[in-house]
Amino acid sequence: MLKRVITRALIAFLILPFLIQPALALSSEQEESIRQFLDDARRISGAPSISVSIVVEDETHFFSSGEINDEHTLYELASVSKAFTALGILYLEENGLLSTTDSIADYLPWLTFNYNGEPINMQEVRIEYFIFHTVGITQNHSNTGVFAGEHDDNLQETVEALIGADLDFLPGERFVYGTKNYLVLGMVIEAASGLSYEDFMRIHIFEPLGLYHTFANRDEAIATGNFVQGYFTQFIFGTTPRDSKEARGAVPTGYIITNTYDMARWKTIQLGLVDEIPDIFERIIPLSHQGDGTVAPEYMFDVLYHYAFGWFESQDGTTIMHGGGNPSFTSFVYLRPHENIGVTVLSNSQNVNTHSIASGIRNILDGNFDVSYEMSLLQMIDIIFTLLTTFGSFLAILFLILGLKRKKFVTKPVSKKRMVAICFLSLLTIGLFVFTYLLPVVFVGVSSWQVALNFVSLSSLTGMFAISFTSSSLLFLMLRGKAK
Repeated sequence: MLKRVITRALIAFLILPFLIQPALALSSEQEESIRQFLDDARRISGAPSISVSIVVEDETHFFSSGEINDEHTLYELASVSKAFTALGILYLEENGLLSTTDSIADYLPWLTFNYNGEPINMQEVRIEYFIFHTVGITQNHSNTGVFAGEHDDNLQETVEALIGADLDFLPGERFVYGTKNYLVLGMVIEAASGLSYEDFMRIHIFEPLGLYHTFANRDEAIATGNFVQGYFTQFIFGTTPRDSKEARGAVPTGYIITNTYDMARWKTIQLGLVDEIPDIFERIIPLSHQGDGTVAPEYMFDVLYHYAFGWFESQDGTTIMHGGGNPSFTSFVYLRPHENIGVTVLSNSQNVNTHSIASGIRNILDGNFDVSYEMSLLQMIDIIFTLLTTFGSFLAILFLILGLKRKKFVTKPVSKKRMVAICFLSLLTIGLFVFTYLLPVVFVGVSSWQVALNFVSLSSLTGMFAISFTSSSLLFLMLRGKAK
């Protein structure tokens, strides 16, 4: 492995002069606005690092805020990885090794699905359904299977966990995003190419495109010494290191690793501004931007989008974008092909609203300097539940102390009004504890709090327990007799 890393580094060094994009200056006002905006975003979010690359025509610009980091710092791409996986599928199709209209049964004959408890005909389930998220596997299935793992068959193990899954709708019926669709596509790549997903992407996608700092193999990324520590924020501003776990079972959908330098090149390739790539990519990359028009578009950030090959394409065709979030990383890529503009935002914190940063930079590029960073939903949830933890714990202790000061439990007949209040509190307390137990499934789509805490703050759990104990301590107070 060390030999491979050294070889790739030498190749990158030798061709570096031919790959570097000319870094022409933005206006001083734009540069200063972007730097200030990134610093504000990092301060508000509590993120240790934020890295940005901007492509405008033939100009490339890099910005960083926070810890010592630059365009060579490596981050997990999260769901931005999907565009690479989908390009791999198009590559195989262009080489005659598969067709996106082929049945999934031709490549994964062991994969079966149900609908309303009844088996469906897998011969009618096409590869393109997984590409466009129209197969019926949605985020409701994200608790199925194992993401983290270091062994070679972790990807197959994760996809096999989908065997017998009950689809949310019939294949081809509508578009609902589901991250595990792209794990299935990773297995299709292995079946059609005869290579591991990691080797296929390196040999046929990354290296031919000159993406020498992009990895599907985490060990190779770590060996460079540039892979940044991941973090998550909880209890408002408590930024805590969280090691990024090996997740070979999830690389095709969210664990490709790269930096803003390679993402700048990736954007210029997507925008058609690079001439030295193999001809096959000049043919298939424009195809990858074409959204699925066979189903209705869905709203994303108040705009209607179709899903393309790992990209969200706006209904009017002016915008191509994708964001992502892993337990310790967030990302966003924004392209305006007709204007040859592209923005990438990478951060090593779970709570960063990378879409807000990309939108703010877009406005600055358009000459609108009145921009402000908006907190991510995860950070707002953390703040709310931190407050609930604080005040709920205070009230629970207060009611418990007041109850202990009373003489005894009520033994005499109580008034109808008091009885109704006691029954209501009893049901509320039971309901709150049950809701706390089920919250991971209801809101995160995973099976347990142990898994959910990889994606949400610990304050979510402590906040729910604080509310539940407040209700139970108030019930305890009402069941006691009169005060001494």
